[in-house]
Amino acid sequence: MTIKGKYKVIFIGPFYTGFFIDSSNLIDLGYTKIQNSIIKHFQQSKKEGWFIENDDKGEVLWDVEFSSVYGGTTMVPPSLIGKSITFTNRIIEFEGINFDIERVVLFFHDYGAGTFRVKVEVNLTRNFEIKEYRELVERFSSQLCDILNPVIEEDTNDLMKALQERTIPLDSYEQISEELKAKSLDHIPIRSCLWYHRIFIFELDKNRPISQEDYYLYKDVLFSSQMEGPRNCSLNEFAQVYPSFNFSLYIYDKNNRPKDIRLERVIEIAEYYYAATSLLDTILFNEFAKFKRKRKTEPRIKELEAELKSLKKLSDQLELFLLTLKDSIINLSPSSVIMWRNIDNEWYYTPMLETLREKNNLLTSEVNEKLEELTQKRSEVLNRFVKIFTIIAIVGPVLEIYSIAQDLNLFETILSNLSLFFGIISPILFGILIAVVYYIRKFTKY
Repeated sequence: MTIKGKYKVIFIGPFYTGFFIDSSNLIDLGYTKIQNSIIKHFQQSKKEGWFIENDDKGEVLWDVEFSSVYGGTTMVPPSLIGKSITFTNRIIEFEGINFDIERVVLFFHDYGAGTFRVKVEVNLTRNFEIKEYRELVERFSSQLCDILNPVIEEDTNDLMKALQERTIPLDSYEQISEELKAKSLDHIPIRSCLWYHRIFIFELDKNRPISQEDYYLYKDVLFSSQMEGPRNCSLNEFAQVYPSFNFSLYIYDKNNRPKDIRLERVIEIAEYYYAATSLLDTILFNEFAKFKRKRKTEPRIKELEAELKSLKKLSDQLELFLLTLKDSIINLSPSSVIMWRNIDNEWYYTPMLETLREKNNLLTSEVNEKLEELTQKRSEVLNRFVKIFTIIAIVGPVLEIYSIAQDLNLFETILSNLSLFFGIISPILFGILIAVVYYIRKFTKY
């Protein structure tokens, strides 16, 4: 089958912000309260386009006001904040074909990542086979970097400043990226597009349910990692939705477009969690490499305390991240949860998540090991003090006896009867010495 004319493609992908936001702190302060505070900041700064997701759907989404991807209420909102940018006559000519960039939407999240969404209209001036059309769009994808990267850089920095002004705790991981880069390892690219997922949209004007025959006409835009191929995730007969690997397909009838299919947002949420999982996994691996390195000298207490604090902080981040992810999944709406399951199968997300959970368990063991090592170090210090105070306890009475003897002029009597004095005192001193040595050997460590 060949196609010609104007068609919509939505490009979705993640980016790394360069910092983690303390979700527990936001929850404690009031997540919605912080969101409104940030929006107010941007309004006062005359910076337009910022929004809170689901606060004003008509300003955020396209063509129709869709329902939320969530059927229930999540502990943490779908995103912290978003930014919408509308373009006019922003056309890129690529291989003789015009790509009209209509709108860019950014979503910022807590765990060091955000997502971008770019709505593009492709004007095919000649006939294209479906597979040929997909390959053209795939080759074009890299052209978007010149538009997206400066926008991501500027808006991420604006958000970071707004959070810092409100004393929201941020944890930068840019230094870790530089460390990995210096070691010639895969560094973490900050504030730039990571990859692209393309959603091909075909609007049919047939006023009837979408059939399998319709799907077969457009299926060549897909590439599936499943042996049985991609699956239709629509619960509505007037649409078919196929979330797949790097590409997705959305076919619907123009006169009966479903209002409960949020394919773009489900893909974005999946991209965010996938990117955040990959980021946490990379940081976790780097931290393990540090803590497991061979030491040239015995670590000091302050060094162990710093390592334990770092490990505990990372462990808490992972625990809350996994909890937030689980909460998001169980609260997805019926149509969204079907799409999520298919994405999970296509992207092999569950095995990746299980690996993160295993590393989190190892991290918990490492925290316990560091705590035990720190306790041992503190015990050694305490034992040294015990030795010092034991010596002081022995010297104190001797000085007191000396003072009494001096007051009673006993030294003259002792000197005149020195042999008798040593005969009496020697067994006593010897017994005290034996008792002290025994006590030190039994209750302290040399």
